[in-house]
Amino acid sequence: MSEKKKRNRNSNLRVFLTILLVVASISIMIKLNRNFSFTVKIPLTFQNLSEDYILKKSSTTSVKVTGKASGYDYFKYRFFSQAFPIDLSNLPKDGKESYYVFNKESDALKGSLSGSEIIAFEPDTVFFLLDRNYDKRVPVISNFDISYSPGYGSFQGMQITPDSITVRGPESEVDTITKVYTSSQIFENTRASKDGDISVHLYKKIANVELIPNTIEYSLQVDKFTEGTVSVPLQLLNVPANVSAKVFPKRINVIFNVNVTNYDLVKSSDFKVVVDFDEADSLSTSLTPQVIETPDFVRDVRISESTVQYLLVK
Repeated sequence: MSEKKKRNRNSNLRVFLTILLVVASISIMIKLNRNFSFTVKIPLTFQNLSEDYILKKSSTTSVKVTGKASGYDYFKYRFFSQAFPIDLSNLPKDGKESYYVFNKESDALKGSLSGSEIIAFEPDTVFFLLDRNYDKRVPVISNFDISYSPGYGSFQGMQITPDSITVRGPESEVDTITKVYTSSQIFENTRASKDGDISVHLYKKIANVELIPNTIEYSLQVDKFTEGTVSVPLQLLNVPANVSAKVFPKRINVIFNVNVTNYDLVKSSDFKVVVDFDEADSLSTSLTPQVIETPDFVRDVRISESTVQYLLVK
């Protein structure tokens, strides 16, 4: 076949394909210009709910709309679908539920289908269960597991800030909540101070309940501790009238732990150890000493003697 015949044949094919494309386009445009029935499923959005209320449940989250529209409009809708908004600010009620009734005359679709004729909504009514939004302050319970390296400890222990938070949600749910918890955290062989943020949560998840804030701060001041001992004179309480009392020994050793920084601040006069004769037993000549005053910066206080002997002299 000559080169000239090949060129003519290719040219004819291009003309044929062009004519075919033009005819198909005109046919499609004619069809798109006609009105025809459509059915679309449109998601619902809920707006303008008062801050005093919370939406617990809706009977549906979408609506099936049947209507008539031009092919052009429906074609565009398939690429730019939208949600149907429902205003929750002033709904009628039926018992405990509020409701919204779709109206095919007044409820119009938006976007490319805004000029369409609506034939039906399915379902034609959406029901809402609303509850009053309620705030309540509850304590935060720490969930820390802490162990210290030998010779180290914390006088105040783990501190959390704030120690209580607000729970917000349906009043019927919030009324059942009495506390919240930090996430579990383990510190092993601790010898340095710790601080950071940690999340808080309910014992079990409750729908529509919000924690404010949902994270809090923690801090652990860790010190090196040492053991100390001071000799403290016993003080006598409620000695019977017309007698004199003597106790043996007259002084007792108080043993305690204190951080190294404060060791030199500890004085015997900071402690008060007593025996109370109201607790005396006629069948015994011993009393149990009790430590009733200590400095604020010592811990793990104990005494060297569990009992002391006494003598009453008239």
